[in-house]
Amino acid sequence: MGIFSSPILNAIEGGIKNRLRNIEGKIEKMAIKAIEKKGEENRPLKRGVVINNRYRIEEFVMKMEGCNAYLATDIEGYKRCWGCGHDGNNKDDVFCNHCGVELGARVYQIVEADKNNNFSTETAFMKNGISHQNMIGLYDRFALDEREYLVSEYVKGMPLKDKGFDENQIRDYTLSLADMAEYLHSQNVSVSGLQADDLIVGEGRLKLANLAGLRMMESGISHSRRKKDIRHLAKILIGLINDKGEDWGITSVLQKAAGGGFSSAGRFRERLEDAKDNVTSGEAIIVEGMTDIGIVRKVNEDSLRITELSINSDSKKANLFIVADGMGGHQSGDVASSMAVEALVEEIKKGMEVQKEINEGALSDFVKTAVANTNKIVYDFARGNKRDMGTTVVGGLLFADTLYTASVGDSRAYLIRNGEAAQITKDHSLVARLVELNMLDPKDARHHPKSNILLRTIGTDPKVEVDAYKTKVRKGDYLLLCTDGLWNQLADDEIAHVIKKSSPQDACREMIRIANERGGPDNITAIVVKINN
Repeated sequence: MGIFSSPILNAIEGGIKNRLRNIEGKIEKMAIKAIEKKGEENRPLKRGVVINNRYRIEEFVMKMEGCNAYLATDIEGYKRCWGCGHDGNNKDDVFCNHCGVELGARVYQIVEADKNNNFSTETAFMKNGISHQNMIGLYDRFALDEREYLVSEYVKGMPLKDKGFDENQIRDYTLSLADMAEYLHSQNVSVSGLQADDLIVGEGRLKLANLAGLRMMESGISHSRRKKDIRHLAKILIGLINDKGEDWGITSVLQKAAGGGFSSAGRFRERLEDAKDNVTSGEAIIVEGMTDIGIVRKVNEDSLRITELSINSDSKKANLFIVADGMGGHQSGDVASSMAVEALVEEIKKGMEVQKEINEGALSDFVKTAVANTNKIVYDFARGNKRDMGTTVVGGLLFADTLYTASVGDSRAYLIRNGEAAQITKDHSLVARLVELNMLDPKDARHHPKSNILLRTIGTDPKVEVDAYKTKVRKGDYLLLCTDGLWNQLADDEIAHVIKKSSPQDACREMIRIANERGGPDNITAIVVKINN
């Protein structure tokens, strides 16, 4: 075999080394470019940038692992009204022609991630229409420049574990989670990956802000999986309570759940409700009232009043609740409702003062008379001041085990019993009359274009016909007095569901939130009363 001379070997060796150096240089440059590109990908978007020709970045919130989070507004909000989901608006519409909400005014949360994060869980939920009031709302997902984007509800709040809460609040939050688990199981979704950090409380409501811990089960939710999910939720809640060093009434139920004592989320929820009902505040009633201007209106023309009155004859107490919805615009509708509420309180006080004995007939009559006298007061004021104004009124006097109600207009009173809402009062409106005459289907009445036409109001005529009702109540019942700004946005079964699982305060807050989320086209007012004994 021949032997290569040294110069040839050196030349070959030198050529190989030069090639290797060139290759290494190219690899290094490619790596640098890849790093630079990755850096560009992860660099937060600037305020004012529009992505997907639709979402304008308003604020950079935070950088997470492989992700950026922003607040944004929808510049093409007409394509999907955030209030009601209507997609039949025109490009130049400022307000939704279905619910009246201002289009594009809502702030959304947008999460930007690399292409390895395809938001598979969230995408599946949107595809299958899976949503719950205690889960963050999902609206849109798209890919852009090898980046993935998820548009969702913006929940301003803090983690439940970091937020102070009392016994009643943790009971309500626990019921909310059990209700959510029951719903998700019906959709073949497991909650065993949910973490305490995923639970956010904002504006009095509990939200599951991160859905990554949820998992769709193609083969359905097995018996063992259901029990595992309930155990997992119970352990999270026990940890939250124990961190506060408390031993509250629901602890025993949670411990049973953590030990595998419940085979379904529905049964878990029922036991929590029983535990909640067994705890009384020591008061005959718990009552809360709230009013909200809504999203569209510039003036709140609603008024409410909650007061305790003494009956002189035997020093017994009665509770008075009043809700009024004014009409006539600024400096008219708000004046009318406020005047009616105050006048009705004074008229009922006068009736109380002359009561010689307590009997159902007397109480029923003077509540009805008080409303009629209130009409005269408002009418005389409007006529004397040359104002075109009026108001609805619904008033309820609770004495012992009976609610005495009187109403004019379409503000309503409800009795919620055994999870069902029954309307006590009758609407004095055109659509209600058409339904009564079988000229309109009840399901079409709520959103009928003439639903705002009232046949009776306080203050528009010198005399008005007043309807009166007498309703027996018992322990565990709830009462609701509200304006049409609420009941027009929530169906009766939704009202019952919210009130049943919440304290009166949280129920008022949650119903107002839902009404605003669906457009808030009117002022919203509610009084919720829980009967404890």
